[in-house]
Amino acid sequence: MHFFEAAATVFSLHISILHIFLILVALGLLFIAFMVLSAAMVKVDRRDIYPKNKVPKDTKEVRIGFFSDTHGIGCLRSPKWIAKQFISGKCDIVLFGGDCVHHKNVHDTDTRMFTEVSAILKEKNIDLIAVHGNHDWLLEKEDYDKMGVKLLENNWSEIHTSDSAFALCGIADSERGNRPWGKISEEFSKYAGFRLVLVHNPDFIYSLTDATDLAASDLPCDYILSGHLHGGQVHLPGNLEFVFFRKDRIAREEGILCGEYTFRGYKGFISKGTGTGALPIRFMARPEIHILKFHI
Repeated sequence: MHFFEAAATVFSLHISILHIFLILVALGLLFIAFMVLSAAMVKVDRRDIYPKNKVPKDTKEVRIGFFSDTHGIGCLRSPKWIAKQFISGKCDIVLFGGDCVHHKNVHDTDTRMFTEVSAILKEKNIDLIAVHGNHDWLLEKEDYDKMGVKLLENNWSEIHTSDSAFALCGIADSERGNRPWGKISEEFSKYAGFRLVLVHNPDFIYSLTDATDLAASDLPCDYILSGHLHGGQVHLPGNLEFVFFRKDRIAREEGILCGEYTFRGYKGFISKGTGTGALPIRFMARPEIHILKFHI
């Protein structure tokens, strides 16, 4: 009799362990599904930016559409949807912060996003301008031309809108390792109006002179737009994803992952990106595109 009681107890224990295991598996699958769903829920971030601390009545407005890090099929929203957000946001121009491809070899799926977004924007006379990201190193200027995108590679251009103008400098990123950052030209620095820098990796700021004690008029630029960090993509408490897995300085040392910031005397904005990296998942770092109303 004791044997059967013991056997029943062991069987019941096994069933309980199996139940716990199945519950954990189910919760794990739900969590993965949640992360995949999060990667597809691209947020449209609308905000006003005051790079020179002026009140609205003393400024002119420039509406800039901004997105970054689509990583080819890593972006789970359609090009049509993305372009329509910029058009409905009445953007004067759209900027891309790098990493339109992800593979070691460039695939058609990587370039389709840009080709379709630029074609839709052109119908509304909106230009799309991009810089190289660290995954884009196989792309040449001719590739961007075919996609209908203007590439700024360590040079600058004066951008004219309906009632304003500003200078845009694009800094290229390299593939990996110690990046040989491009330089902000003296001509750009001396531009009389608003000066905007577009660069993929926000760590570019460490290549600039520390301007903490400089007057705003002595800075080489007024504002910096970048991406690259994905907001951590799978964001962990204490920024552990950067402590253990990534070497990006501004995130590891300063805890600056996304959004508006002021650091070393410079003002800037970091996007969480629109796509994903190797896996189509996100956690606590929702993908986003931006409609930025600059008061310059």
